Amino acid sequence: MDKIFRKNAVLMCLLVVPFHVAAQGSNIELLVTLQYDVPGYVTNAVYTRPSFEVMRQEIMKRYGGQYNVSVRYFQHKDHRTCEDVTADAVDDISEYLFLHRRNDTCYAIVESGCNEQNGLSNLAAQLDMLVFTLNMDSMMKDFLTPKSDPQTTVSVGASSISFNVALLDLLNQHRWYHVTTLVEISKNITAFYSLMETSLIDLTKRTGLPFQLTSRFMDNVMPEREIASILRDLKRQGRVFVLYMTAVLALRVLALTDELDMNNGEYVFINSQPIPTPTYGVPAQFTQPVNGIKNLNAFRSLIMLLPATKPPTATIMPEVNAKIANITLAQFNYTYANGIAPLDTGFAGRTALEMLEVFSTVAVESDSDQQKAHPVSFKTQCSGHDLVDRLSNRVFSLRSGKLYFSASGIRLLNTDVFAFNTSTFALQTIGIYDSTEKRMLFIANRSIPWPTPNGLQPPDVPECGFAGDEGPCAEKKVLERTSAIGGIIACIAVLVVCAALHQWHIRNATEVVNYWILDPELLHYLTRHFSVAPLSYHED
Repeated sequence: MDKIFRKNAVLMCLLVVPFHVAAQGSNIELLVTLQYDVPGYVTNAVYTRPSFEVMRQEIMKRYGGQYNVSVRYFQHKDHRTCEDVTADAVDDISEYLFLHRRNDTCYAIVESGCNEQNGLSNLAAQLDMLVFTLNMDSMMKDFLTPKSDPQTTVSVGASSISFNVALLDLLNQHRWYHVTTLVEISKNITAFYSLMETSLIDLTKRTGLPFQLTSRFMDNVMPEREIASILRDLKRQGRVFVLYMTAVLALRVLALTDELDMNNGEYVFINSQPIPTPTYGVPAQFTQPVNGIKNLNAFRSLIMLLPATKPPTATIMPEVNAKIANITLAQFNYTYANGIAPLDTGFAGRTALEMLEVFSTVAVESDSDQQKAHPVSFKTQCSGHDLVDRLSNRVFSLRSGKLYFSASGIRLLNTDVFAFNTSTFALQTIGIYDSTEKRMLFIANRSIPWPTPNGLQPPDVPECGFAGDEGPCAEKKVLERTSAIGGIIACIAVLVVCAALHQWHIRNATEVVNYWILDPELLHYLTRHFSVAPLSYHED
């Protein structure tokens, strides 16, 4: 209770304390609340602080010292859990801004994956301050509605919207509009699969395309008979299945396609994995000799979506990588393996570079515009809302490459598309969804080896419909039924005729036989008269 009261009191003070007008735009400061060393997090200090420092120096040099760029860390070495980080982040930022905030400084906050959205993001919204969030909950919710609260937060991590934008483009290119989502809700799996399904539903409503979605939920403790029952029911409603689930559960689904007659090429299975780890799913788990499923048709109908592998920076940014490696060794006594560029080892280092460069870019733009229009105006000084507007729906050409933020302030990542290779019996990359170009790009001479009779993609709706009783099959069934009915009628007619003939035969056969029966009344008796006369007898 004391902590809540203190936080609210500090916030009220922050909102009412006047700031004196000073030289505009002279300082750019990034306030970092990333965890220092919480086990399991790739955004710990050892991976991010060196990148922030290298980019800070580069930006200072880029603008000729016109702007003083600084990065201030609010990290605690004794924090070992996310709860520890969350408990202190809001208080740390509030106290610092209350004591040191200057109106000649443009601020932005980096929110860790631990900080919940209702904490720092809401504080920053009230202070009109930009926030870059790495929070998983925020990333998955995506702030689908532009200008929805919190209005000054943008997402820089992998998000469901990145995958679903790529997925919708893939579905639309193939004209697949009847889509069934199978969503895993196992207890040991976080809720992001269900959040991805919610995101997909929201996005389809915005496309204006005739998507028809059906959703079913399952978990990894379901027996095969229950999964088979679900598939048997859903196959009558669609042929395209989006598998928001782990690779382990997806393999169980694919293994059932043989007995359910779903491996004939008419079905499509799309597995979307925003976190490419063995716990969730990687392409190697779908290698045919490994998983032991004998029928290849199910794998030939499989498409997998994963975060795109970024181009290596070892050759295009050798100096930056060298500086990061040196700082990492000096500050953390950590050495990268020989020949491995720090920026190519994971998500965190490159993202740290990008956040500070994007922030500096829009801050300098804002300052330049304000100096032209309002030389001494405090009200429009480095507004978080203004910065969000400047970076939304925009492609940035950064030191590390191109980066795109959607109209909702979501950084959209590129997405790799995998399909089965019938020669290697493994998944291979066949294309990429380029978020900056907003389209799917396929690799030449690589395609999906559809197991259809003609080798072409399956249609959205089969020729005979989902139940197999429409189109030409309906006419065929009518003909079959007509033939069957005709056959039955013919059989009945034959039976009737035979019965009639049989009765006729019996009736007529009886009359003929009667002719052979003697009628006593028709008999005429002849009277014979016999007389006995003595015969003469002569003896010689």
